[in-house]
Amino acid sequence: MHENQWAELISQALNDIPQIVEEFLREFDEIGLYGDSGIPDSELRSTAFSVLTLLLRATTSTEEQAKIKEHAERFGHRRARQGIQLPLLVDAIQLDFKVIWNYLKKTAGEDSFAVLIDHVDKLHYVVTEYAFHARASFRREEARTAHDLRVFNSRYLDRLFSSGSLGERGLSEISRVLGFGESTPCEVIVFHPSAADQAHSALDSVSASGQIYCQSYGTSFAAFWKSDNLANEENIKNAALLPGIRFETVFGLSEVRQVVRSSSAVFGAYGRPSRLEPITEAMWAVARKALISVYRRRIEELTAYTNELKSKNDPVLPTVDAYLKTGSIKQTAQLSFCHRNTVINRIKQFESCSGLDITVPEQAALALVVLSHPGKSVL
Repeated sequence: MHENQWAELISQALNDIPQIVEEFLREFDEIGLYGDSGIPDSELRSTAFSVLTLLLRATTSTEEQAKIKEHAERFGHRRARQGIQLPLLVDAIQLDFKVIWNYLKKTAGEDSFAVLIDHVDKLHYVVTEYAFHARASFRREEARTAHDLRVFNSRYLDRLFSSGSLGERGLSEISRVLGFGESTPCEVIVFHPSAADQAHSALDSVSASGQIYCQSYGTSFAAFWKSDNLANEENIKNAALLPGIRFETVFGLSEVRQVVRSSSAVFGAYGRPSRLEPITEAMWAVARKALISVYRRRIEELTAYTNELKSKNDPVLPTVDAYLKTGSIKQTAQLSFCHRNTVINRIKQFESCSGLDITVPEQAALALVVLSHPGKSVL
């Protein structure tokens, strides 16, 4: 019904397409759909012209409808490469419908409202078809780009963590390609081999998008990112409960390389962490392993004593541990839920039996080495 009148309305709309484009751009700017995307105004204008023209023609021509898929796919592909978010792309296409419909209502007037009612489904159909194909193309390009990012980054990360020497020139090239300065602050996590596969899965999407750089290293799995990207603290939540060591903060890819390559020694000394732990929790275990050859007998004696305290659930041990962490009698008393004099007495008791005065930095360091793994044999 009303086919001739509908065709006349569409013909008039096509004649007024510059006016419709201006209305689209006005509303587009008011909403701020693409934000600071950097897409030139000239491209926005030409794209609006071609899309609106095609949608109008497609409501009266099956030949024009056949062009929707190809046109929409090119559009979705281009916007994906320009970094536009998919919901904003869809909103822009839906704005096409709104602008066209408002124009048709204004032009038709009340006398021809029945014409619009009879054909609103046709307009809705062509816009929906266009959005469908644009969305599908966008997602394909997004997936392809994500895959390329991982493949692209992996080539350089392989070189960064390789066992061979990496000269200054090679490091400079990798840093430049990946966008890191010589002293860019970075956060680094190396997951224990037992959790490498889980970490890989948990960080797959953020790795694909290039927000976090991920790479297998030996049987472990490493992840790092720039410290100023605070969003990544949220991004790693899926992996935060997995066993691993977090190194924070290191500077530049040279230090990233060093800490990742040192992780096997850390795990060898510390064992499997119960969760994601800071390197400060593990470094005394590394020191312990290094000192065994020099202080084996002394460390064995102290380990035997601390193991005895642990087996008896003696409050001396947690009090000493708390003091070593805080360096404060007052804070230790608060953490241990006891009087400060009790803390002092327990520290003296520990000194009497171990020979270590933990209020003296050098002796406190040895106590930290011993307590780094109180139940682990030094052999």
